[in-house]
Order: sequence, then structure tokens, then C-alpha cells
Amino acid sequence: MKKSINILMAGVFVAATMGLTSCDDFLTEKPLDAKASTEFWKTADDAESGVAALYYGGVPYLNNAGGGWQPKATMYGGIISGLYYDDHGDSQLAEASKNCMFNMEKFTSSAMTLWHEFYKGISRANFVLENVPKMTSVLDKATIDNYVAQGKFFRAYAYFYLVKEFGDVPYVTKPYTSTEGMFVERTPAAEVYKNIIDELTPLAEGTALPQKSFYDNGCRVTRAMAQTLLAEVYLQRAGFPCNGGDADYKQAAKYAEMVINGGTAELEQKNGSSKDLNSAYNVIKNSKTSKEIIYAKEYDYSKQKVGNGYVNLCMGTDATTWKDADGKSLFKMNVMHKAYQPSDIILNSYADNDVRGMEKQFFFKNWTDATGVTHTLDYPGIWAWFEETAITDGTSGDNNIPTMRYAEVLLIAAEGYARTGETAKAEGLLNQVRKRAGLPNYSASVNGDLVKAILTERLHEFPVEFKIWDDIRRTRLYPEAIMAGSAQKKDILEWTPLASAKIQNKPVDNVKVGALPEYVLLWPIPQDEMQRNPALEGHQNPGWN
Repeated sequence: MKKSINILMAGVFVAATMGLTSCDDFLTEKPLDAKASTEFWKTADDAESGVAALYYGGVPYLNNAGGGWQPKATMYGGIISGLYYDDHGDSQLAEASKNCMFNMEKFTSSAMTLWHEFYKGISRANFVLENVPKMTSVLDKATIDNYVAQGKFFRAYAYFYLVKEFGDVPYVTKPYTSTEGMFVERTPAAEVYKNIIDELTPLAEGTALPQKSFYDNGCRVTRAMAQTLLAEVYLQRAGFPCNGGDADYKQAAKYAEMVINGGTAELEQKNGSSKDLNSAYNVIKNSKTSKEIIYAKEYDYSKQKVGNGYVNLCMGTDATTWKDADGKSLFKMNVMHKAYQPSDIILNSYADNDVRGMEKQFFFKNWTDATGVTHTLDYPGIWAWFEETAITDGTSGDNNIPTMRYAEVLLIAAEGYARTGETAKAEGLLNQVRKRAGLPNYSASVNGDLVKAILTERLHEFPVEFKIWDDIRRTRLYPEAIMAGSAQKKDILEWTPLASAKIQNKPVDNVKVGALPEYVLLWPIPQDEMQRNPALEGHQNPGWN
């Protein structure tokens, strides 16, 4: 069932790109002739190809969109926040963000990248959900139920990102096989969230998805993935702009606890990470078997020539001048720069004994080449994306990019409990993550605000996994350094209301109070989409002109 099929369905292009039977052969392609819409959805192979396509468009594709001299789509929010910056600095989004030029002209192209990918994923899911249930002559009931569950997961996944990024959005649940009914009005965000929850709840609580770890399940959707996504949905809806409050925080904790109690996920080196290249964080970086990883975007350049493009974004251009002991240039990369450079307040906020802040865990400054020469970066690079063979050979990487991890599940449950008064439970979960990092237990009665400690822990645990913009949007809080004289305090950040916060890198290496107006927390509806769909006319997100 390894195949690549391009399906043309009455003018709607659906890229059912790659069938997969295991993680080892998930990228093997055997191009076949295109099938007409009347010929597809007939065989078990057709269904498998249609389901496989779900993993390569929509939200997963954000890890591929952009790159080269441009930030990836996954990086947009962090760059807008100013907590991260593009050191090349010539992308339209990066320039607009650092100069606070928050207008339609500067943002519509990036907005279109997101909008297009999310609806591509939804389209693929809709075709699966429309056709697979009818294939009873070639698929058994268990297979149909599983394929449908995968389709629902990815449709919910795409709508979750859409509603976070754009607010009210058109909600489409049927595949387009003609132009009839294509122009759909925006559905209120509250209703979109309800639909997402209604879609995910049976997947999280039922048996259509297997109770296995991601890698043990051949890198297909698992029950823990649905439970984690549902916990993320409730956590996001609990805050702004929906303000679901305690009820949603409790639900976030409930579904996170399902993962915790499910037995398919666990922390790497839960009793304390080593501080070397065999640390928990290096295992997470390199592993394709770890049970900490609940979901990851898959890559395999060495065998399949479909690679991880984060590699060339892990170091600054100063590294291109490095030479080995024989005077030979080390790298064949044509493009190398830090498109997602963490600001100093992040790098300086790790405690001295926090393994995550140490050399060659998430970040690094020094690297020794094969001839024994040690090189030093002008500014820390991102070790989580560094792959020596890819860097020296000038290729894309092999490592997968984690999207959901067990550490996040623990912190979602911790925040849900902290916000609803169950302090002891919250501290216990938070301290599992801290213990692994080499930190002492956190006690609200001794150390202060527990929620802010959890938010800080999320930033320290996921500095390059693109969580911070969602946290800023749902809390309307922004992390700031706490100073003790001229030095920044360690292991703690202040979380300040966004309107009065000192926003980083506006422009680079400068701060500007209140530099992020609230309307920027939602993207504009892309101008092309507004012109294409008359049902959207006059319904632009406030603040964009």
C-alpha cells in the first residue's frame, strides 16, 4: 500500500500523497496514473491513500511551509510576539513585526499560507469522511471506524488552528464536487469550538483509535493524540477570547489525565535527565521510538529524500565561515540563518541547574568538528534542530519534529488544576517536569503564583516547539524578565498584562511597551479570500484595514 496518487475530483485537487504501513516506509512513493473521481474510493488501496494524505497537508504541513530565507509558518506567532526574531530579517512578516506595521498589506500573504493549508487539510478529511463509510464491500467495520476517526481527528485539528488564528471562520463539513455552495459565511468561534469538541470527544473516549503510543501505532492517530488535542482545545477555550473559565480548565485537566492514566505515554528519564548528549532532551530530538512523543511530523531524508528543513535554521550566518583543521569549509548549506532566534530574556531565565538551559540540550554555542577544531557561535543556536550529517552535507534532516509531548500533557493538567483550586495536584504534575529538568519542587505557598510558574515552565520546556503565541493569546499575558539589580533572576518570569507589557524586539534588541495591539492576536482574513468569497465581504477581523 505504498503509493502516491493525485486525485482530481470534479476540479478539486486532492493530494493523496503517500500510503504508509510503518514508520520505516512511510515516505516510499510509487507514482501512479491519476484516477478520475468516478474511479476513486473503490478499493482498499484507495481508502488507504486517501487517509495517508491527511498526514501531509493541513496543520502538519506548517512545518514545511516557508523556509529557505523565510521563517517557517510554525514560527509566525513567535516572531509577531517579539520573543523570537528572524536574524536575516528581510521577510515581509519579520520586517512588519519588528517595526509594528500591523496592516493588511504586510500580513495578508502569511495569512493566506495558513488559511490555504488549514482548508486543504479540511478538504482531504471531508473526502475521507464522505466516502470511506460507503466502502463496506472492500473494508471491514473496524477499518472503516478507524479511518473515519483519523479523518475526524485531522478535521478537528485544522479547525482548531483556524479558530485560534482567525476567530470566526467558514465551517465546511462536505467535500466540494462542484461550485455549488462554495461561498460560506463565517461561523462564530464559539460554535466552531463546540463542533471541534463534539468531533473529538467520541474519539478520546471511544475505541475507534488504538490505545498505543504514536510510534508503536506506525505513526498513525492514537487515542492519546485525540485526548491531548481535546485537552489543548479546552485549555485554549478556557481563556480569551471565549473565556470558558473553570469549566473548561476542568475539562482540560480531565482529558490530560486520560493520557496520564492511559499508560501509552511517559516522560523520558522521568527521575532526572542526564546532562550530556544522552539526555532526555537529546533522546526526544533524535528518537523515533520515544513514548514521550505523542505526535510528531515525520521526516526521513537519508532513505526517502523527504527531509526536515529546520536544520538550516539552527545557526547564524557566522557559522558559514567556519573551517576545519585543513582549512576546508565545513558546511555545504546554501542557506543558513536563525529564523527563530530566542530573545535574551528566554535564554537568561533558565536556572543554572536546569538541564534544558545547558549546552547542547535545546541550545548551543560550541561545536567541535571531525578534525577536532571547536567553533563558537556569536549567539546561541538551536541544538534541537542541529543534525551534523545534514549540516555538513548540505541536506535536509532526518529527525522528526514533535508536535505533542507528554510533558505538555502534564502541564495542561497542572494548569487546569491550578486555576480551579486543586493546588496539590497541580504542584505534583508541575514538579514531574521540573524534576526531570533537575529543578527543585515548586510550592505555591513558598514560591508564589502557581499559574505563572506553570506558564514559565511551558516556555522553558517548549522554547522551540511553538507554544508561546497560543499562551499569550489565551492569557493576554506576556513574559518579562525579573531583575535583581543588573542581573536577571533565574527560573522565574513575570507575566504582565499584554497592554502594558514590554514587548521584545520592536525593533530587534529594543523593547516597546504595548507594542502588540489586541487585534493582532487574530490574523486578518486574507484579501484574496475576501475577494473570492462574497459571503465574507464586510466581515474582516476588527483592526485590519
